[in-house]
Amino acid sequence: MGVIGLTRALAVELAGRGITANCVVPGQIETQRAAGSPPPHLQGASVSAARLGRPDEVASTVGFLAGPQARYITGQTFHLNGGRYFG
Repeated sequence: MGVIGLTRALAVELAGRGITANCVVPGQIETQRAAGSPPPHLQGASVSAARLGRPDEVASTVGFLAGPQARYITGQTFHLNGGRYFG
């Protein structure tokens, strides 16, 4: 919650200078795991999308937010979690 609050404060502070600030919150993302970690199919079982997210999906969201198409988006939090939301 601290990072989300900081993001919102930065958005208000920097908007007049054309600088945006957004927060990306990845959920369960398919990455290399240490030996002994639960298999991916067990970790993603409670995700609505029925799979884990991919690193490229996170990267494409961040890339979009950093680009000119998102210049009017600021102070937002993006939950990349396949439909599973922790309030």
